[in-house]
Amino acid sequence: MNNKYFFSLRYKITLAFFSIGFIFSAVLGVVAYRSLEDKLFSELRRNVGNITRMGAELVNKDVLGVLIGRQKSVHSPKQIDFVEKSREYRIISDQLNFMRDTDKALIHYVYLVAPTKDPGNAKYLVDADVINLKTTGTADDEISHFNSDLDIKPFPVMQKALQDKINVVEDQYVYDETFKINTVSGYAPVMAKDGKTLLALLGLDMADVEVRAALAEVTHKSIVVASLSLFVALMTAIVMGAWFTRGIVKLDSLVRSFAEKDFAVRSNLKSNDEVGRLGFSFNYMAETIQNHSARLEALVTAYGRFVPHDLLRLLEKESILDVNLGDQIQKEMSVLFSDIRNFTPISEAMSPKDNFNFINSYLSQVGPEIRSHNGIIDKYIGDAVMALFSGCVEDAINAALEMQKKVCEYNSHRPDAGYPAIKIGVAVHTGKVMLGTIGEDQRMDGTVISDTVNLASRLESLTKVYGSNVMISDTVLAKLSDPDKYFIRLVDKARVVGKKEAVTLYEVCDADGAEVIQLKKATLSDYTKAIDRYYARDFAAAETLFKKVLAVHGDDLPAKLFLEKTRNLLANGVPPDWNGISRYDSKG
Repeated sequence: MNNKYFFSLRYKITLAFFSIGFIFSAVLGVVAYRSLEDKLFSELRRNVGNITRMGAELVNKDVLGVLIGRQKSVHSPKQIDFVEKSREYRIISDQLNFMRDTDKALIHYVYLVAPTKDPGNAKYLVDADVINLKTTGTADDEISHFNSDLDIKPFPVMQKALQDKINVVEDQYVYDETFKINTVSGYAPVMAKDGKTLLALLGLDMADVEVRAALAEVTHKSIVVASLSLFVALMTAIVMGAWFTRGIVKLDSLVRSFAEKDFAVRSNLKSNDEVGRLGFSFNYMAETIQNHSARLEALVTAYGRFVPHDLLRLLEKESILDVNLGDQIQKEMSVLFSDIRNFTPISEAMSPKDNFNFINSYLSQVGPEIRSHNGIIDKYIGDAVMALFSGCVEDAINAALEMQKKVCEYNSHRPDAGYPAIKIGVAVHTGKVMLGTIGEDQRMDGTVISDTVNLASRLESLTKVYGSNVMISDTVLAKLSDPDKYFIRLVDKARVVGKKEAVTLYEVCDADGAEVIQLKKATLSDYTKAIDRYYARDFAAAETLFKKVLAVHGDDLPAKLFLEKTRNLLANGVPPDWNGISRYDSKG
């Protein structure tokens, strides 16, 4: 077959090798740059945290107390000027400048602020720059004077440090317009001698000058190394392209003759490499096709129409010969989805062969549990399993619990073989599904089409969010003949992507392990009351109850999430359209 757009394989191989080398160099450079940048940023944050923490201990609390005591009576510019010229103010200012003098090139701002009754506002106590700025004649509106207001609503990290009385560092850079640099801010509480009373908050801004200098040097060296690597890759690609294509050009002519149904054509390549072996394989293929083409076509047609026996039973067909494209039936079924959590890092640590061995080993553990509870495995999606249950919903839940138990047994042997333990999430939803065949005349497949399937998949992805081993929907709970047979706890009300209506999520805790089950049962009453108070908009009571739950069971993830949402509503107010429903606008 002639092709006017023919592009030589030799050039393709050359281009491919060069492209791979270029992409590899680029990706490696970006990854290395990002990794170094993250590491340097983490080190910068650590330094900021250490300096603010040590600085908070350094501040003279007695003198600071004197300044705080003057806040209520000092308001006029004259009074403020008097305080800023006082011995106490000078002592604290000198201490702040001592902190900054540890590295003036990096530390730009050091200051102390006092909390107020308004959580969105604070008062400046001492700014390390005030005394120097006053002597240089800087305008007053550019100086953070004693007892002046500071709106901290745009600074949530500062608010958190004041509210929780903890040492906190910003998790991202902030651009400083004055110095044209990026800075990282850190905050540390200055506590009274009793260790409980918050006197003030120490703030410190550190620049990324050294970080940028290090990154610039690494970037320069990386470009040099990458350029050399690309040159070597190009030369190698040219040589390998020419070497690889010698015999392939000859085979190309043979294949084109064979495509024109000249089945008698044969290769005479004698090279003792893969190309020579390809010539031998071509000859063997030609003979096989010539002798068995009719039989192979019949087998391909039969295999292409294969439909699993479980699907035949659900479609109420007696034989595969009775299955036709478009056959379908509507049933109410329970859909189970399971997935290995954090599978990607586990997979990346293994070879392709080990990956397949691991997945098959895992599936051999959980697959029988599905079948033994009257379930049908619809499909494997990598490490994920989708199963259907046409009987009672208890079958699906029991299968999910047994799958978790089987994984626990499976994990007990993995450390002995040097493999990490795994965790899975399982979700069950029930509803109407359309079961049938899709495809075209030469290739069909059995499948399930339904919003029920989509929602079950979304619920499984939420097991990671809430730390639940087995999650079910309110629809499943409503169909249980004896809910008290299981230890079931409400998790949240959520609206997932693609759904207009919210679904109430529950976790079946029976496979959580004896210790966790005991803790959840011990806190169940407070947990349930806390959720009731939350949806009743009594957030103060809800916060108290959630704290009580976490005091007993500190790893209760749903309680943590509810407490965080409760505190956010208490701090920021309740939106007009608030209905207590969590929204998830992405699929995974």
